[in-house]
Amino acid sequence: MAAVLQWKLQRLFSVRRLIVLVVVIIILVLLLKPSEDYIILPYRQELFDTVADSPFNGFNNETGALNGEYIVPNIVHFLFFDIHELSFVDAVCVLAAFKNQRPENIYFHTNVAEFKGHYWEKLKNTPGLKIQIKKVTLPEKIFGQKFSASYHRWHAGDVARIMILMEYGGIFLDNDSYLVKSLDKFRKFEMTLGWPEGQYLGTQVLVAHKDARFLHLWLETYRQYYPDRWYFNAGEKPTREVLWFKPELVNRVKVLFGVQGLSEELYRLDHWDEWRNFYAVHLLIRHRWYLDSWWNMFRWPQLNEDNIRDYPKPFGDMAREAYFS
Repeated sequence: MAAVLQWKLQRLFSVRRLIVLVVVIIILVLLLKPSEDYIILPYRQELFDTVADSPFNGFNNETGALNGEYIVPNIVHFLFFDIHELSFVDAVCVLAAFKNQRPENIYFHTNVAEFKGHYWEKLKNTPGLKIQIKKVTLPEKIFGQKFSASYHRWHAGDVARIMILMEYGGIFLDNDSYLVKSLDKFRKFEMTLGWPEGQYLGTQVLVAHKDARFLHLWLETYRQYYPDRWYFNAGEKPTREVLWFKPELVNRVKVLFGVQGLSEELYRLDHWDEWRNFYAVHLLIRHRWYLDSWWNMFRWPQLNEDNIRDYPKPFGDMAREAYFS
């Protein structure tokens, strides 16, 4: 009798262990299985057919225009949605673009009635610097899909920069992208962007002809919009859906557009003169609060024209050259 009871108990515990094991396996499968949109996005001929009649078909984005002529206008674009008062870093980046690119025009695309504040006055009083205000509306939808409530301004801005370049062509810079030297050598290509090895494209520095094929395809990829993902539509999806299949659509800059994340070099190191070798550097200023050390944030919680004079990190050299020279 005792032996039978023991056998039944062992069998019961074995069944329970089996059930637990099955449940654990199911949970692991659900957790580890990639969502459908994170596997390789398939090649879609119908997507590329939308640029079948492009004047750039057959264009070589490694050698550029045959006679070396500039095909991208020397216009620099900045986008200021819902921003009335410019920051110190905004002013630094506009001045760096003006002094190092010498563009024919600098366009501020904005939905505000007017700018104000000390740094706006600094720009207005800089000899030779002319800024044209271009009124734009903050988009609410893309292809009938409402933008994310949480990321509205940023996702709408991602789409707006594509549409601005499709209208004008030129050089689009994030408000915290610092232009180190002229981008003229890239103005002979259909489109140039920062695309680091093993990463997705960076949207912070874009040089494009208004009819660039990738601009059109990039916008087309928004027909499937993911409102809850910060960078999926802006950078990941167009890289995987377009550029992985046709990298020849752009002139690829892997390192020297500085879109790969250089916060340690900018704000933590005492010396980093290599920034002078770059064409541009994305400053990541909005992310400095968690990328910089707590001690640096305690000493310099904000960077402005006063404390930048003796700020000892590499960004200090960059800011002083653009702002005071």
